[in-house]
Amino acid sequence: MPRERRKYFRVEWNSAATIYDRNGRRARPCTVTNFSNGGAKITGVVPETIADEIMLRLSPHGRTRRCRVVWRTQDSLGVEFIESTLPPEAPSRQKTGEVPAL
Repeated sequence: MPRERRKYFRVEWNSAATIYDRNGRRARPCTVTNFSNGGAKITGVVPETIADEIMLRLSPHGRTRRCRVVWRTQDSLGVEFIESTLPPEAPSRQKTGEVPAL
């Protein structure tokens, strides 16, 4: 049995998400099929139409994460999280000391 070489434990996710360009514009629906502290696997888009750096929102009320594409196949792409950010349309919605939702 091959040894697992991933840095982070992955969770099967299979949830609707939204991809934005680097400026938080041009929303595109997608599906996150697995997720870890370090990145995610995205399907439901044409991988070659996605920029090398994107913003990914995992749920409608969750935070948006800045991502870098690290691999592409015909029907999916893998991203690593660069840093977390607040939602692009409402940065002031988060209260002081509040922990953002996924």
